[in-house]
Amino acid sequence: MASSSSMLISLALLFMVIAPSFGEKNTKLKKICSKTFNNHMCMKLMKADSRTSDANNRLLTEIAIDLAYNKAQDIYRDLTGVIYYSYDSQYREPCSKNYNDAIRDLEQTKKIFTDGDYDQIPDQVSKAADDIRDCKNQFDRSDINDSKELKKRNTELEVLCDVVKASSKYLRHRNDNDN
Repeated sequence: MASSSSMLISLALLFMVIAPSFGEKNTKLKKICSKTFNNHMCMKLMKADSRTSDANNRLLTEIAIDLAYNKAQDIYRDLTGVIYYSYDSQYREPCSKNYNDAIRDLEQTKKIFTDGDYDQIPDQVSKAADDIRDCKNQFDRSDINDSKELKKRNTELEVLCDVVKASSKYLRHRNDNDN
């Protein structure tokens, strides 16, 4: 009986020590995602990367840049791969140029991040987001059968760019103990 009581007390103490750490996971990510235009999609996209669970603001920004860059490259590859098979390339060709520009802007964003020039990140990533929106507007006007999937992926990329902007704002306040 005494061993059962001590076991229960030990388990209760263990739970009290472990439980708060579960509540703290992703608090920085939740705070950043609340500053984006699609909180739910932000959480979903960012949590897909296992590094986000205990990430500080700097790592969250780096993850968001990486995810945005990779998504832009994937979409660009798909766009340029189907141009030759689509009869409606009037929308795909300008979009592939927009994505090429967005990739370049995201590469520059990564360089700015690496250099620690955090104040420049929002402006640079906004250029990529503008290129992406231009493409989204092209597909909104099109009747292309597969534009629904491209629109969805476009929106995901817009959200990731928004995450980069939101998270970089916390980097600009490095005296805060939130990094």
